[in-house]
Amino acid sequence: MFQLLQWFHSQGIITEHIRIQQITQTSYGVLASQSIPPNQTIITIPLHLCIFSDDLLNNHYSRYKKYYPHIFNIQLNEDAEFNTLVLYILLQKDNQSSLHKPYFDYVKQPQNVLSWNQQQVDLILDLNLKKTIQKMRIGLELNFSRFVTFFKEQFKKELSYDLFLYAYQFVMTRCFGGDHHLQSSCLVPFGDMLNHHDKCQTKQKIIGTNLVFITTKPIKENEEIYNFFGEHGNSFLLCWYGFTYDDNIYDKIYLSYEDDQIKEVSCYEFTKSNFKLKYYKNCQLQQDLLNLNKQQCKFNLLPNSNQKISQIY
Repeated sequence: MFQLLQWFHSQGIITEHIRIQQITQTSYGVLASQSIPPNQTIITIPLHLCIFSDDLLNNHYSRYKKYYPHIFNIQLNEDAEFNTLVLYILLQKDNQSSLHKPYFDYVKQPQNVLSWNQQQVDLILDLNLKKTIQKMRIGLELNFSRFVTFFKEQFKKELSYDLFLYAYQFVMTRCFGGDHHLQSSCLVPFGDMLNHHDKCQTKQKIIGTNLVFITTKPIKENEEIYNFFGEHGNSFLLCWYGFTYDDNIYDKIYLSYEDDQIKEVSCYEFTKSNFKLKYYKNCQLQQDLLNLNKQQCKFNLLPNSNQKISQIY
């Protein structure tokens, strides 16, 4: 960690009133080293360190977008930006002269449910969540086969599954989505040190040539400082990022209906269903939920509802 922080600061990243601390045996977080008022800049990251997918597509990989549109053209593949970031990691991870090699070297094992074995998947009680994980694995295999062909034709070399899985999960667990602050999906070294929570106390903004993280509310000394990945329940967070947390206000229960009768209860939204679909936040007591029996209410992610899967930085 010390060497990574040295690299961050040598590249012009400025931090104020924060420190990096190990939160669990497998994860780190950003904590306030003193009380911080709102509207305080706590992290400044030069934009040249951020890896923007649109910059790669337009200025570096445009020929790939032309000749491999099924992988890199956003009009034909909605994951084109994602795939572009995956390609950057595949090409730069072992490049000794790459600006980002220290960043890639330190993040050794980005993991989510794609790393689980079948026994671990079988522990999940929600059948719809299991189906989602299976679809994710099928999608991963399809994407890998496309990249294997692409690498053979463009670089005359083999692509290993382990390296591809590393790059794929790296982007899944660390990518910032494009919004009104960021022009496209991107990787943000140091910015991805902030863990997710719905009680986020920061926002991001581009000021000049820097991406800055600014506090939105008072933060106490030694309090963990969070980012916000979106309005996601634990089932989505588990699949995409590889972690869950208690009291997630965006957790939902999905009830499938047929002829006004509840047929199924799920913690994960059905991708395809012939039933009418409704959802309720867990904290709400709806009459429908009161009428469910215990057998129908097996919507927990895992047998132990307090079990967490922590992301490894």
